[in-house]
Amino acid sequence: MRAGGWVSIIAIFLFGVLGGSTVSKLIPLGGDISAALGVSPIQFGWLISLIAVPAALLALPSGIVVDRFGSKRVLIGAAVIALGANAIYVFSHSLLAFEFARVLEGAAIVHIYTAGPALLMSSVDGSRRTVAMTVWSAYMPVGTAVGLVIGGVFAGTPAWRFGFAIHGALLLAIGSLGLFLPASAAATGPGPSLSSRILDLRLAYSRPRLLLLGLSFLLLVVMGLGVNTVFPGYVARLHHLQMSAASSVIALATLAMAPGSIITGLLLGRGLRPRTAFLCIAAFAFAVGSCSFLPGPSAPARFALLALWFVATGAAMAVAISTLPVLAEPERRGAAAALLNQAGALATFVSPPLWLALAAGGDWKPLVGLLAIGWTLTLICLWLSIGPARPEAAVPAPVAA
Repeated sequence: MRAGGWVSIIAIFLFGVLGGSTVSKLIPLGGDISAALGVSPIQFGWLISLIAVPAALLALPSGIVVDRFGSKRVLIGAAVIALGANAIYVFSHSLLAFEFARVLEGAAIVHIYTAGPALLMSSVDGSRRTVAMTVWSAYMPVGTAVGLVIGGVFAGTPAWRFGFAIHGALLLAIGSLGLFLPASAAATGPGPSLSSRILDLRLAYSRPRLLLLGLSFLLLVVMGLGVNTVFPGYVARLHHLQMSAASSVIALATLAMAPGSIITGLLLGRGLRPRTAFLCIAAFAFAVGSCSFLPGPSAPARFALLALWFVATGAAMAVAISTLPVLAEPERRGAAAALLNQAGALATFVSPPLWLALAAGGDWKPLVGLLAIGWTLTLICLWLSIGPARPEAAVPAPVAA
């Protein structure tokens, strides 16, 4: 592949998409995994969350790995590790083995999320680099949708493990395609050490406004991932749908995050006030999110509300992430991004068991209450973190593994 060509850009993007699908592919399989392994809804939520543990622990070391071995090698190696995890899912019959596979997947995707942007920045030049990074920033909503489809195709059937085989086959294909990516050289000189990266991260944690932004990002991920976790089962039960059908429609609705984020980023770049924008976004998101859990709406109306919810959450993410370059001076932007990465990892660890525990009773009121608390706290934190300066145009979001 030619360095900087669209074929290589799309190939790198597909690594990110398959990484993002790893997070969501288990969600439609809750009933199948619970029946096969004898786990409770809360245990299933922790199984989903385990992927965040390596993301939190390896966020800084993964940068050293990429510097040492090069982005191309790391992408291929991560695909191989994720392929092995899918093989464990296919053949294993114990919860411990599933948990081990989940940790392996977490280690794989954190390296994909580090190596992918690094390879784009090193192989693409000029204005195309900006476009390439914009394309990369859509990996999470697209990956989430792909994961819901992969997991939902065989959900509720005796062949529910086939989804892991499909995911493994896709990883094998993209890993093989990665052999033809443009070469990325490993670092020729000594890069920042782990200790210096940790020091930078500690300095980022010492800034109150950055901490408030990190808390805002954490709450946004808790709400977004939580709704994605409980909604397929909630809708399937409420409207007597097959889990595969519910997951497919929700996967389509998830894609609405991308235009919500991109349009808001463009408006912020044209002078839209972030505080005013976020106030409107939070009110709208709470309204449509709450209505999507009410028992009254028909199935089409509920899915339309959910699509609007994802538009709003994508817009909220754009406002939050656009604040990052302003709150961190240039020499601390990497550490500030790492802070948000760790906030996203913590949210991923906490969100699924919390939401599944509340949804287990079948009542919609606790779910709406959680949305009310989440959006109120997010609004307060973001308003306090945003200063009088206008944020820069939205940049690709850090990883919420």
